[in-house]
Amino acid sequence: MLNVDKLFPRLSIRAKLVVAFCFFGVVPVAVVGGYGALHSYILLNDATRDRLKAGVVMKAEEMQRFLRGVHEDVLYLAGLPTVQALVDLPPGAGAARDRLAARLGNEFLSFSRARSVYHQVRFIDETGREVVRVDFDGERPHIVASGALQSKRDRYYFTDAMATPPGSVYVSPMDLNVEHGAVELPHRPAVRYAVPLRPRGEPRGIVILNLHASKILGQVLALGRELGSVSLSSSTGYYLSRSEWVRGATDPPFARRAEWLSRDFAPALAATILGGAAGTLVEPGFGGRIAAYAPIFPHFERRSEFWVLTHAYGKREVLSSIWSLQLLVMALGAGVLGIAVLLGVVAARHFTRPITALSVAAEAVASGDYAQRVRVETNDELEDLARHFTQMATGLERRERELRDATERAERKAMESQALYGIGTEVLGLLALPRILDLVADKARALLRADVAILCVGAPDGALRLGAVSGATRVLDLAPGDRIPVCACARAGCVEVFCPAVVGTPFATHLAVPMKSRDRVVGDLCVAFFEPRSVGSDEREFLTGLANLATIAIEKARLHDEVTELTRLEERERIAADLHDGIIQSIYAAGLGLEECLRLADEAPAEMKRRLDELIDALNVVIRDVRNYVVGLRPERLQDRDISQALAELARGLSLNGLLDLDLELEPGIQDLLTPPQTAELYHICREALTNVIKHARASRVVLSAARDGDALRVTVEDDGVGFEVPARRQTGQGLHNMADRARRLGGDLAVESARGRGTRITVAIPAGVAA
Repeated sequence: MLNVDKLFPRLSIRAKLVVAFCFFGVVPVAVVGGYGALHSYILLNDATRDRLKAGVVMKAEEMQRFLRGVHEDVLYLAGLPTVQALVDLPPGAGAARDRLAARLGNEFLSFSRARSVYHQVRFIDETGREVVRVDFDGERPHIVASGALQSKRDRYYFTDAMATPPGSVYVSPMDLNVEHGAVELPHRPAVRYAVPLRPRGEPRGIVILNLHASKILGQVLALGRELGSVSLSSSTGYYLSRSEWVRGATDPPFARRAEWLSRDFAPALAATILGGAAGTLVEPGFGGRIAAYAPIFPHFERRSEFWVLTHAYGKREVLSSIWSLQLLVMALGAGVLGIAVLLGVVAARHFTRPITALSVAAEAVASGDYAQRVRVETNDELEDLARHFTQMATGLERRERELRDATERAERKAMESQALYGIGTEVLGLLALPRILDLVADKARALLRADVAILCVGAPDGALRLGAVSGATRVLDLAPGDRIPVCACARAGCVEVFCPAVVGTPFATHLAVPMKSRDRVVGDLCVAFFEPRSVGSDEREFLTGLANLATIAIEKARLHDEVTELTRLEERERIAADLHDGIIQSIYAAGLGLEECLRLADEAPAEMKRRLDELIDALNVVIRDVRNYVVGLRPERLQDRDISQALAELARGLSLNGLLDLDLELEPGIQDLLTPPQTAELYHICREALTNVIKHARASRVVLSAARDGDALRVTVEDDGVGFEVPARRQTGQGLHNMADRARRLGGDLAVESARGRGTRITVAIPAGVAA
């Protein structure tokens, strides 16, 4: 064995201790510090590249989704019916063109209010003249007056957009907006998305969106708020924006001078960045940069034209923390060296071999070896110290064992709680009752390490049926769905046996808990073990918690079935009411029209043909109404009309079919008081009331009026027919019943006034607060 004392024969014990303390104090710090600095450099380099690439790719994908929305917006505007009607107009249709242009201006204005990222929405005809234009000034959109509209015939984007193939979207380069032949001040960078309009192959103009490019550039430059520089360049390497250009809050983020990517990066690196794929690169040398880049494709049909988002960090910025770590290691090493020298001098005067032995034992105890014992026989204070150390180690060993047991119990509780949470999440996500029962049984058996788990559910007659079983099913005589015998069920109160798991089976240990919903038992959950074993309170609590989760899931599944059935009944009632108030009345009106055609067949054949054409159109509307009612949409007559227009058309048709005078007295502006659902309900009430007049009243004149009445909107249908005795609510027919229900849904009420020989008046009053 090597004798350490003879390694330094000429050194005193003090010198040996000083050297030893210095060696064992400084060397580990130097090794650990050097390794930490090197490893930190590698990790920081890799982490920076990954973080840069992830940030750039996420931002590029975000911008790609944004630009796809712009692409879809311009296609949506080009497909507007008003746009199609405008381009289909023949030359010389000035009045119709003005009306369509005004309507299109309002549609563009509504669109601009919902999409504030566009500072211009325009329709330009084939001559390059702006027909409709909506500008957004940063606060609100407005329609540009016809006198301020300009000709864009000489602008490149008009020529290029008109030459774009049909069905494609043209995307312009990012540049500054030009108005009246000069660059707009303050500068406003824009990217234009346009769709050419070619009905029947003839160019009729373009629909174009001016996207405010500052919305894009601001989000791009936000990447460089903390460290590094951010830039956006074209596929040719021309910078569109750079974070270096924005020094203050008022600096514009767009290009003010021609700068190229190839001036900032080596040609090979610049070619890599402009290659059209995402990636990272590292410039050589400590003064180089770490850069991540990703392409953004504004034009989804031409992948050769794109922008490149680049985020670069200087290595000095990224790795500055390495220098701090090295300085910290050097300072720590110097401190450790000083402490080592001081302790070496002190230890040389006082330490002896027993103290060394105690020190070694103490280090072992500190590392977790509490079995260390020190025997010193010096018959002095050192011996007392060794005895106290032994007592301390014994006490620590006992407390460590107790702490380990407590930790194991806590971890077991945490695992059970986590398992209950996970099971609850899985169970509550299922609605099929058999799958719920199987999942609960499987989890109970797996987590309690049982040999079998049985879940019984209550039957309608109060008994139990086997809902699910997991584990050693070969030893059971029952299968899921089987009825459990009375004397084989603890719920039945049998004294001899308790559960199917212990009736004629080799299971030695059994644990069961009830599943309760309030005071009602909905089933039982039990586990069984082949081997005899004790069942702790923790296991019983866990099984109870699992049973509670199963109970909640079972009740949830049952409630879901009830809600589904209720929804089905409500939908059936809605369709029945819509068919009675809408379809049947329309078919009845068509029948009256056909009777009129029989009368006109001999008297006026030409008039009969015109009436037949109208009836065919009316029946087509009925067919579309049937489809709309099935899927819950509005009637066909309300698809593109307000309540005043729809009632006027209804009155005209019923007046012709019923051969009576029908007067309309509608206060202007009442359509502004109704939402689309309220409009549909009120329309059905009026149609049912007018149809009843034709069918039953034998009237010669009917008045339909609608007007504000204080805080209410009042609609009245009054005729001079034969009248009738108003029945009680529960004795009314389907029509009056449906009208009353619709009025109640509008927040108002329905009043019927009639007497035999004195006509009938039906009044619907809707509170203004509800109508508005």
